[in-house]
Amino acid sequence: MLEELFLFLIILITSLVISSLLFKNKNRLGMFLPIVLRLAYVGVVIHELSHYFACLIVGIKPRHLKIKWRDEYFGVRSPHGSVKPGRKVSFLQCFIVSFAPLYISTWLIMLTFTIFPSSSFNPIVRVIAFLFCISLFTGAAPSTADFNYMLYAFKLDTTHTFYQIFLVCLSGIILGGVLLYTQVIFPLDVLYYLAIAGLYLFLKFSLIGIHRLMSIVRSRDFRKPTKIKFKSFTRPLYKPKKIKLEWEY
Repeated sequence: MLEELFLFLIILITSLVISSLLFKNKNRLGMFLPIVLRLAYVGVVIHELSHYFACLIVGIKPRHLKIKWRDEYFGVRSPHGSVKPGRKVSFLQCFIVSFAPLYISTWLIMLTFTIFPSSSFNPIVRVIAFLFCISLFTGAAPSTADFNYMLYAFKLDTTHTFYQIFLVCLSGIILGGVLLYTQVIFPLDVLYYLAIAGLYLFLKFSLIGIHRLMSIVRSRDFRKPTKIKFKSFTRPLYKPKKIKLEWEY
């Protein structure tokens, strides 16, 4: 798991460097600019789709998903996109959604690394895998808007943010202690994240349940014992109505 986190860090730094070199001064690209823009467009598609599906996973219904080739104001070629959440999100939700492209792109990059250097694949497939790898590097890192949105979510409710961070850290410590005691090793790294998420939800709803129980106990006056109303447990007495008998002819 630690090796995977180190890999994420490498992909993040590499993506930021590549994006800065390619798009900070587009005039230097010359005749390669159309190719780079098309590769970047593929990276934008993966980036925004990762945001969109991450929103659905954390329980946020997005208002829209936009992926555009040209700038809306000047009409120049500028691949970009956006995913707008339907409501305010917490810091943890925003963190997961913002870093979803990095997570998805990292695994896709590792997949391409097994294809284009290998001579067992068709040369055309290897070239496509190499170009796709470059596209992933252009859109793997969170954008400036993603970092700004995380900062906004952090400041929106600082107390709740620290509460979420505490629960995540506590979940990781509990999981680490359990795995160390049982000597269990998960076959896939994603299972560690799912286990932490499960422990987080367990701790969260357990604390919510304890808080509600304490609220009920505090609001109850034990000096005045409640009287049991037996009427709610008894059946009403059946009183038949007097019926006038009539003969039929």
